[in-house]
Amino acid sequence: MSKPPLPSIDSELTPAPRQRVDLKGLRPRAATEDEAVEANSRAIAGKWGASTQLSPGEAAPQLAPVTSIRGYIPQYLDDELSVKAAERRVTKTFLIMEALANAGYRVDEADLVHDRRRIKQKGN
Repeated sequence: MSKPPLPSIDSELTPAPRQRVDLKGLRPRAATEDEAVEANSRAIAGKWGASTQLSPGEAAPQLAPVTSIRGYIPQYLDDELSVKAAERRVTKTFLIMEALANAGYRVDEADLVHDRRRIKQKGN
């Protein structure tokens, strides 16, 4: 019994032509009740084994404004920070802030976030 031939991959290698999407006639969605959104979120979380981040009435921690710093460190130190951050599933920024807090510098507990990139901040 012979196997059927494999499909050609040529069509996958050539980019599809871009088509304009007709946005005329689109209208805003009707307002959705908070309860319906919450029920849908819980259903999706249950299906995928996830948990929602905030419970009703639970406020997100207020974070201090951030600033970017730039500096140079030896490559071996950057490598070690990268490994430690990956092992602990945190960012290098977290490790640096944790070390500064341990050295006596003020770092508020709310600002010591494992991965600040995952926190949506309004206005930043």
